[in-house]
Amino acid sequence: MTKGYFLDIILTMNFYLLPPEKVFDFFTILSEDGVVFYSIVENNSAHLIKFDKDREFKPNFIKIRTAENIKHFLFPSREVLSKFPRDIQIKRARQYLFGMKNCDLRGIDVYDRVFLKWEPIDPFYKERRDNTIIISADCPEPEDCCFCNLVGLNPYGEGICDINFTPTSSGLLFEVFTQRGERIIKKAGNLFRSPGKDDEKERDINRKAAIKQLETNNQKPFDINLPEVIEKADKNVIRNARDECVECFACLHGCPTCYCFLLGDYKKGDNEMVRVRTWDTCYYAAYARVGGGANPRSKLDERFWHRFQCKFNYFYQYEKFYACSGCGRCYRGCSALIDIRKILWQ
Repeated sequence: MTKGYFLDIILTMNFYLLPPEKVFDFFTILSEDGVVFYSIVENNSAHLIKFDKDREFKPNFIKIRTAENIKHFLFPSREVLSKFPRDIQIKRARQYLFGMKNCDLRGIDVYDRVFLKWEPIDPFYKERRDNTIIISADCPEPEDCCFCNLVGLNPYGEGICDINFTPTSSGLLFEVFTQRGERIIKKAGNLFRSPGKDDEKERDINRKAAIKQLETNNQKPFDINLPEVIEKADKNVIRNARDECVECFACLHGCPTCYCFLLGDYKKGDNEMVRVRTWDTCYYAAYARVGGGANPRSKLDERFWHRFQCKFNYFYQYEKFYACSGCGRCYRGCSALIDIRKILWQ
């Protein structure tokens, strides 16, 4: 189990069953403490929406990860960090992310290590992380774009989250990972009942089926020496890999693990300045440009391959796992339908 950022890990897992007719009541209790986001299905894709007890409630936890990644909740695409001459003081509200998949948890694991592991820590990220409760869900029906098994993940939460649940015929089978997750369950204790052996057996059967589907979709593993393969790739391999790229940047903006950003100071009004952080991506032509105009990665080939270096080589050197979640958003969003699996399998 991955411990992640929080240290209040429960070493002995506790299980609880939430019957289907009690799910709405559980959401209502959570919404009294913060804003709750969960997944629904529209046009055959999963999307995140905000829970409203007065609106139709039709959650879906069977589909793969939502089309939108969840990094917006912890690392917004645009964020005002400070103002001058009078700075800002913002109190972050508690938020619940309900039904997230393990591929998105990998993204949070990456961010925890980037923004919290090294000094100085990022106070803006930390405040959001401290106020975000993550209740993840098993992914029982992986699709052809999914390859979490190739990057060391299973299709169910094993850590990082506070609680993970498995949809079963009897309801939602909850597995608690942290003490604050345990407190949430106890607060709504009258809604839950103890699961039976059949519930846990069904969970295990569903998980094995999901793993088998992933293995069917991805029958060839990545090279065991993938970081070295990426590092030593020749110009022809790099050129062929990026041949169809049209620089739409969908792969990077949709990626749950990309964390590059820019800081900019802007004048606002006559006597106020603001410092703003915005997402940056290594495919932008000006990404690596330095003072005086020099650009060590001015060519698309170099920028394209830097993404692979970052995720499958550089990050691996520090943390011993890939900064890729296998979520398949890069493939789903790509204008040229570039599949990074095919590139990495070469």
